[in-house]
Amino acid sequence: MFKRNEEVLECHIELLDNSNLQIDLPRNATGQVLVDRTYQLLNLTETDYFGLRYYDQKEQPHWVDHEKVLRKQLKQVKRKPYTFYFMVKLYPLHPSYLFEEVTRYFVSLQIRRDVMDGFLPCLEETQAILAGYIVQGEFGDYDPTEHTPGYLDEYPFVQDKLPEFLSRVIEHHKKNKGLTPGHCDRRFLDIAYRLPLYGIDMHTVMDYNSIPLFLGVSGNGITVYSGELPDVVQLNNFPWVRVSAIKYKNKNLILDMVPSHDQEYDESIIFQIHSRTACKELWKSCVEHHAFFRSLRSDRRASSTNFLFRRGSTFRYSGRTQLKLLEDGVLRSQRRRSSSQKFERLSQHRFSGHSHGKVDQRK
Repeated sequence: MFKRNEEVLECHIELLDNSNLQIDLPRNATGQVLVDRTYQLLNLTETDYFGLRYYDQKEQPHWVDHEKVLRKQLKQVKRKPYTFYFMVKLYPLHPSYLFEEVTRYFVSLQIRRDVMDGFLPCLEETQAILAGYIVQGEFGDYDPTEHTPGYLDEYPFVQDKLPEFLSRVIEHHKKNKGLTPGHCDRRFLDIAYRLPLYGIDMHTVMDYNSIPLFLGVSGNGITVYSGELPDVVQLNNFPWVRVSAIKYKNKNLILDMVPSHDQEYDESIIFQIHSRTACKELWKSCVEHHAFFRSLRSDRRASSTNFLFRRGSTFRYSGRTQLKLLEDGVLRSQRRRSSSQKFERLSQHRFSGHSHGKVDQRK
């Protein structure tokens, strides 16, 4: 309930299927209140894979901080109502880690966007197979009397493709006879998670010679790429076990590396980012990925204060770890015969791309 004359925060949530939610909050509500309301309306229990993203007046993307007052986070956002984008934030390392059908559905929607927008490149035949599962989940079994020529012409995933590609999608649609939408999501994810750039949070950076690069953060560590999306080339990879500390100072992200057996001294690698704000967002991504995926403890804040992130920021990862999500999923499965929950799948005819700043190309 709102007090009389109390200022209300009008929040507009854009969902992955292009539908939206409208949520009004009291002025002193924290980010946790907004995400809790959103996830409750979406019937989500495996919430920690997701997040709400917004943009400041300089078009810099930010994730909603659960612990801070939302109004204070939005000081640099002038447009009202405030717009947030519901997105996958931490991609599960394997589809089998997802226990709920609704979770698999939303992760699948995010990956569709990633593929369409070029953030998750794959071979054209792989795209055709993925599209075949999407079409089966949307249209059901192929029926020549119902699915006449042109039935996919306006379908977003196959637009701007050659007729040969469309023919292959239709052949895959025919092969998927009998698969339910839930089965299609499972098979879709089983292919997608094997793609080289799956689950990587990309940031544009520069090396010490001011050469543009991409820095990718994932559950496995930090990877350096050159080139332009979708045709990037991996230059180097730093697994979390090789990184002894991650710091940021002004516009520089500093990785302190564990010396290898043939090194006699510590090594630091410095990357330059276009702004201090963007640098801090990259550092926060490292904090969250490390805490979520690497912790061997299951409680909240499991690794959020890890010595790895020696910096004076008050930011900490406040969600459950992947280990905790797995433990909770197993318990729910034991309590009921089916782990599926009822939810509404909206028509993908309304679906389009635009991943809302997965990579800020201005950096």
